[in-house]
Amino acid sequence: MKKIVAIIGLSRFGLNLVESFSKLDVDLIAIDQNKESVRKASEIITNTFVADSTDEDALKAAGISNADHVIVAFGQNERNNLTASIITIIKLKQLGVKQITARADEDDYEEILKLVGATDIVSPLYIASERVANKIASGNVVDYFNIKNDFDVYEIKIHSEFEPLPITDLDSRSLYSINILLIERNQKMLVPSKDTVLMPNDEIFIFGKKKDIPKITSVFSAN
Repeated sequence: MKKIVAIIGLSRFGLNLVESFSKLDVDLIAIDQNKESVRKASEIITNTFVADSTDEDALKAAGISNADHVIVAFGQNERNNLTASIITIIKLKQLGVKQITARADEDDYEEILKLVGATDIVSPLYIASERVANKIASGNVVDYFNIKNDFDVYEIKIHSEFEPLPITDLDSRSLYSINILLIERNQKMLVPSKDTVLMPNDEIFIFGKKKDIPKITSVFSAN
């Protein structure tokens, strides 16, 4: 049985979530008061509703009671949106929704949203700014993903003049406390083994603590 995911709030962030989830094996519900936002979502998925998420009856009518996970995606650029997020989370808890992820654009809002029942918090503005900072600070970083707390995954492009290096000689786990998870080479994904040789222009996915990753990114960058 497919997981049911609901997205409440269809601003740019919410619509991006709808598009991303539509590519996955889940059933989606999308809700917003704004008819134009719902229209845009309806071009991607079928279960869309123009509804007030602070109205418990409207949530029931949209099938929210059946959702396994609900994302409250309102931006808090206006005080009314923060109020709507809080009331919506309370209504979701009353309907028995177990997993609620809420968007928080300010650190102060995170604690409030958790207190009223959010089980997880996402901060898209913080994620975006940190991703940009990491990419600019390290020229060979293609992308960056925070996993949890201080643990990150970095996608790194190995410099074109890099000398081929057996992965066992790099000894990334012992010397840098870093694990190499995947290698992308010629548009193919490879799982590294003891026989793997790292090559120029490889893109590698590495995992470790934020403080340790810069030690190894410099190994793969231009001298």
